[in-house]
Amino acid sequence: KVSYTPLPKYPEVRRDLALLIDKQTKFSAIREWAFKAERQILRSVNVFDVYEGKNLTEGKKSYAVSFILMDEKQTLNDKQIDKTMNKLITVFEKEVGATIRK
Repeated sequence: KVSYTPLPKYPEVRRDLALLIDKQTKFSAIREWAFKAERQILRSVNVFDVYEGKNLTEGKKSYAVSFILMDEKQTLNDKQIDKTMNKLITVFEKEVGATIRK
């Protein structure tokens, strides 16, 4: 018997953030807080770069994290995406002590 999942009707959106965090903070904490903050349209959270070294404060590291957002009922607009990303930034700053790198 063959089973399948149809392709999504609406596109997904990827947004990236660079987070400056304490060295002992694990990616699993970032991922967990992201899904606690946004359950509706957040589909995945992945780390694609970790940097430790020059130009960072002692005891800190930088995570480059990607977020995949998608709504199964409609195409996301900039306002919805920005609202979600701002919510995630606020949670990371408050709960993980992260600083957003620019």
